[in-house]
Amino acid sequence: MKKTLLFLFIIFSFHCGKQKIIELPITTKSEKAKNFYKRAIIEGESGGYVEKVAYFDSALVQDPDFVMALLYNDHPNQLLKKEREEKAHSLKEKVTKQEQLILDIVKNIDTGNLDDALMFSQKLTGENPQSYEAYNNLGYVYELRREFIKSKEAFEKAINLNKDNYFAYSQLWGQYFSEHGSLKMAPDQEKYVNGGLEYINELIRIRPESGQSYHSKANLYRKIGDFEKAKPFYEKSIQKRKGSSAEGTALTVSGHNYMFSGDFITARKQYDLAVQQAPIKESKFILNNYITWSFIFQDDYTGAIQNINKTEKNLDILGFSGEALLQRKAQLSWQKFICYAHNQMEAKADSALNKNELYRKKRTAIFQDDIMNRNSKTTTLYMKAWRDVLFGRYNTAKNYLSELRQITEKINSPTAMYDYNNLLGMVTLMEGNAQESLEAFDKGDPDNTYFLYFKALALRASGDKTGAKKILTDIANTNFSYWQLALVRERARTMLEDL
Repeated sequence: MKKTLLFLFIIFSFHCGKQKIIELPITTKSEKAKNFYKRAIIEGESGGYVEKVAYFDSALVQDPDFVMALLYNDHPNQLLKKEREEKAHSLKEKVTKQEQLILDIVKNIDTGNLDDALMFSQKLTGENPQSYEAYNNLGYVYELRREFIKSKEAFEKAINLNKDNYFAYSQLWGQYFSEHGSLKMAPDQEKYVNGGLEYINELIRIRPESGQSYHSKANLYRKIGDFEKAKPFYEKSIQKRKGSSAEGTALTVSGHNYMFSGDFITARKQYDLAVQQAPIKESKFILNNYITWSFIFQDDYTGAIQNINKTEKNLDILGFSGEALLQRKAQLSWQKFICYAHNQMEAKADSALNKNELYRKKRTAIFQDDIMNRNSKTTTLYMKAWRDVLFGRYNTAKNYLSELRQITEKINSPTAMYDYNNLLGMVTLMEGNAQESLEAFDKGDPDNTYFLYFKALALRASGDKTGAKKILTDIANTNFSYWQLALVRERARTMLEDL
């Protein structure tokens, strides 16, 4: 599974009135290192990636054996990042019992073993029942497992222990709004707005100078299609982040607001400006992806490919080399694959997929990491199965899926089989077995917009037009930019017209 940065759960404590705040111990021989570390956490929560990395680096200059800073360093140099994480685990016996449990939790999240991650998280809260950080961690792991009610309960306990718990409020807001704009806990728009505002206003209260809080408020209004109401909050977010590494992100999400209101020209101007303002090559690369998605939202695959080719030509100019260059080439070849495959250009899709696999293999060989090897293999099987489904080779697709299952069913996590079940649902739908398809989709990722579209097709095929219409309406009205939505949003709108 894709690694999620767990460092966000350890938060610098601001005392709320007379409330006694109990922090988990942090082992370091340097008070300066500890202060840099806390600043890194806050910058990470505010989207200040460059600043976050700089503060972690500063902490490690002061104390090279600072385990928590090594663990959460998030350096853009992935080899250095891996080296630091390994060093953190090697120093496990030199830190407190609480930090040892955190090391165990992170290790199991990284390997996809969410069952053991939960076990260690429960042990952390059991042994530290007055620690808001322990409950932040537990809520986070429950969220990874998609156990949202338990996650919410844990975060509410964390807030009771620290009323200024920025991370907990952020995560609770996130349960009303995921990064893909889906609703996890809010069944209707009124609850969405009221519940979301409750948490966002707390974020603004706790950190009024943080652009991230206003960014969140703007996202809430964009979610419900109130683009004009979102604009001033996006502008405030941009102003609050002026001169920081998060300024590009603020410009980008402002661009999304223009795009979903129908103004693609202004949106791309914002995206271009965001790329220009991005202070490091990694950010420029990531933000440029949104230009590609904007073309796909318009079903302009030619424009998307042209932007991908332009980005590819600039990789050397930006200064990518070694494993970082291989990673970006793999990502761009994957983007080409989804464009060619969904435009039914089989030869070019195959060529792009082969390049993607080649770049991933070369990069994996550099790291010599068992989990990375496993994940690369499952990615290859998944991609080949997906390709064969898109080009009507269903038996071959099922053979790849069978191999995929043999690997993923051994991973101790409730989400481990999501990819397998999503693709199984798609292939059985294409074979004309709507009921079997629905059974597979019900075991897949319920937040994956791309496969939700095909689940809607299966519902329609089974005679459940009401269920199909609900899913298609949600997709058609989603206003967040990501590749899965870009591929199916217009298709959902077209399909709604036929229901």
